[in-house]
Amino acid sequence: MKNFEPAEVQTLAAERKFLIDQSEWRCPACGEVAVRSYLHRADRPNRPTVISYTWCAHCRRATGATSPLPPGLTFDDPWANLSPRQREELEEDADRMFAELDALWARGVLPQRFGGPGGGGRRR
Repeated sequence: MKNFEPAEVQTLAAERKFLIDQSEWRCPACGEVAVRSYLHRADRPNRPTVISYTWCAHCRRATGATSPLPPGLTFDDPWANLSPRQREELEEDADRMFAELDALWARGVLPQRFGGPGGGGRRR
C-alpha cells in the first residue's frame, strides 16, 4: 500500500459525505470507482475516538485519520471482537489489513451501517 498524496486526501475529504453514502467512490489518484472506508471505535481515556481508514482497492493507496466520536453515532464493526493485540497485529501489516477489508467488502460484510446523528446512510 502507498499513501494518498496530501492533495488527494483533501479531494477525498471534500467530495464525500461518507456517513450518508457508504458506496465506493472515484479515486482521485487513479480515477477508478474503488475507494472504500472502514471505521472503528477506540475508547481512549475520557474520549471515545473513531479511527478511519480509506483506501482504493484498485491502485492500493490509503489514508487514515483519528477524530472524536460524534455524540450518538453508532455503527457496526465486523472486527469489534478483536483483542487489542489482534487489532495491533492487523494494523502493523497494512497489506494484510487492507486485503482482509477487501475480502469483507467482497462478502458484503462491508460497507458498514451507521445510525444516530449523521448516520443512517444507505448500503450498496
